[in-house]
Amino acid sequence: MSKFAQYYCKYKYAAGCYDWQLRQQHLDALFENNESIEFCLGEDSDRKVYKHKVYHLSIAPSITVMRFANNIDIPVERDFEPAMAKDEPSCFVIIDNRNNMRTVAIQKRRKAFSDTHKVAKILSQVIDKRLFLDHCYGFEILPDYYPADLFTIWELQQAHTQQMRFGTPEMEKEDILAKVEALKAKKRDYFDDSIMGQILDVCYAQKKAKYKGHYTVMPEDRKAALYVDKNSVFMRNMLTFAEAVDEPVELITTDGITFRCFIDNDGDNTDKIVSHEFDENHLEILFKSRKKDGSKVEPEDRLKAEEAVLGLMNSMKHEVEAIDEEQAA
Repeated sequence: MSKFAQYYCKYKYAAGCYDWQLRQQHLDALFENNESIEFCLGEDSDRKVYKHKVYHLSIAPSITVMRFANNIDIPVERDFEPAMAKDEPSCFVIIDNRNNMRTVAIQKRRKAFSDTHKVAKILSQVIDKRLFLDHCYGFEILPDYYPADLFTIWELQQAHTQQMRFGTPEMEKEDILAKVEALKAKKRDYFDDSIMGQILDVCYAQKKAKYKGHYTVMPEDRKAALYVDKNSVFMRNMLTFAEAVDEPVELITTDGITFRCFIDNDGDNTDKIVSHEFDENHLEILFKSRKKDGSKVEPEDRLKAEEAVLGLMNSMKHEVEAIDEEQAA
C-alpha cells in the first residue's frame, strides 16, 4: 500500500484570455500522449528533464494516470575510482480532469521525491507556462489540508453530525502510551486515559489478526445528532487516543459529507495534507504487460485496476462548478 497526497488544480484567469471556457479541454490536450508536453526546469546546463508516461482510463478518459520520474545521480565506485550512476525512481500522479473536477493525487515516495510538494511545484510551473503561452491564463496545483481543529468543525456541524470514525494507529503501543503521558501535562479539557489500556488492547488484537478497521462512534438513536461531547469517559478517552496516535478523525454528517480533522492545530498538525492509502499495484498493471508473478496482464485485470483508480478519485474528488470559478476570476 502507498499513500497518496490530495491536491487540487486551480485555473488562474488573466485579462484578455481567450477560450477560457475550454480550459479543461486544454489540460486534456497536454496529456493526450507522452509527447504532448515535456516536464523540464532550468536552462542550458542547468536544464533538467523529468520523464513521464501517461495512461488514460478507458472507463473515464479524462482521468490520467502518470508515471513521473526523477533523474538522480548516485555516487558509486568503479574500478576503485569514484563515479556517478544514473537512477530514475518514479512516483505516480493521477489527474482527475472530468467535468468540473480539479483533483490531483500524488504518491508519497521518498525514493523518487523528498515530498509531494516538489512534484506539485514541477507540474504547476511547466503546465502554467504552457497554458499561458498557448491560451493566456495560468494554472497551479495546491494541497488540500485537513481541517486543523476537530472541535471547530464539530461545533459548526453538530446539528448535522451523524457519526465519527477514529483510525487505527501505525505506532507501537509503548510509543502511544508515552504520548498519552505527555498529553497529560497539556491539561486538555477532554483528557482522560482511564480506559486507554483497554482501547489499545482491542486495537492491537485487531491488528494482530490482520483486520483493518476503524472505531465508529454514533448516537444510540440513529435520528439524533452527535453533539460535541467532552463529558463522557468513553468520548474523552477516544479524543485523547486520536491526539496521541496523530491520525485524523472523520466526522460524517447526515448528508454523507466527510470532514477529516485533527484534534487541534498544535505543532505540526497545521501542515498536514489529506492523504489516502491505495494499492499501487493497480497502477503498475496499467503500464505493464506482465504481473509480478510473470503472468500476462489480461483486459479484465486492467479493467479491475481502472475501477479501483476511479474509486480512489471519487473518494477524494475536489469539485468546482465552472460558473463559480468564472465568477471568482
